[in-house]
Amino acid sequence: MSKSNQITPEELASCRKRLENRWKSRKVDETLLERAWQVVYEITELLYNEFGATQVAVFGSLTEPIGFTKLSDIDIAVWGISDDTHSKAYDKVMDMNTGFKIDLINFDMMKGFFRERVQQHAIPIEKGEYTPVWKSQYKHLNRQVLPIVEEEIYEMNRKKLTQRINDECTKIESTVQGIQKALEDIEVLPDAAREYIEESIANRLADVYSGIERIFERIANEVDGHLQRGSRWHKNLLEQMIRQRPERQPVISQDTFLLLEALLEYRHKVDNIYAVELIYEITVEHAKNVEKLFQSFSDDLNRFTDSLARSKEEI
Repeated sequence: MSKSNQITPEELASCRKRLENRWKSRKVDETLLERAWQVVYEITELLYNEFGATQVAVFGSLTEPIGFTKLSDIDIAVWGISDDTHSKAYDKVMDMNTGFKIDLINFDMMKGFFRERVQQHAIPIEKGEYTPVWKSQYKHLNRQVLPIVEEEIYEMNRKKLTQRINDECTKIESTVQGIQKALEDIEVLPDAAREYIEESIANRLADVYSGIERIFERIANEVDGHLQRGSRWHKNLLEQMIRQRPERQPVISQDTFLLLEALLEYRHKVDNIYAVELIYEITVEHAKNVEKLFQSFSDDLNRFTDSLARSKEEI
């Protein structure tokens, strides 16, 4: 971390206190939750009746009502459907005018730690049991919708934020490993296959940045309480992560910022031009550097989440 981004123990203690107070003051928006669960029930009915799902469950932000805001995703896992059927279901769900961002995951395709996390924390919804009382879905909390002890709110929010970040990092790491494997394949496969491998690498590089950006969005929403939109919002969000704010220390270092800035520019090209127009020498260059980038990003993120977890005595 550059010297300009260093934060003293006193400043860190002050950041943590402000963040603690912000999270303590958060309230459950019951109207928003009613709307969100109604959307969940509509999607669940679709998945069971039209696509033959054997099980549907909610995971992520909606499983913890105090952490769910109008900017939160609705994360839904579905069991018992093929990858092709999942793609059709996903398209159908995306066509629904829900007012929420929906993330529909095929559980049968999940692997490793992320699969275990979903299985552990998901709220299952049985076929035909679409209760209109959203509070009944939070039986797993074993207490009221809000924590009884006010001092526990900071710990609950901090742990949930860290878990969500770790889940996203697991998915990003898998994508990085896929890029490394593709780089190996491109050296031994026939020239006729090279174009398809290069296009796959380009798309996976874009996915890496998108995953990192989702983490930044979560930090901006849940810690900073500020996410600027507009035509330049992707770059603004990246710049926001390098700054120290009243609620926190910088999320990433200057070195990581420069690496991500280059990848953001590359993703913009991937998203906005035809594949045949991509310069694949640049794609391969980014692919060879993505492991270093992810390691630098991970190291910075570990320092950031450690700063949230640090006790007052340690500070």
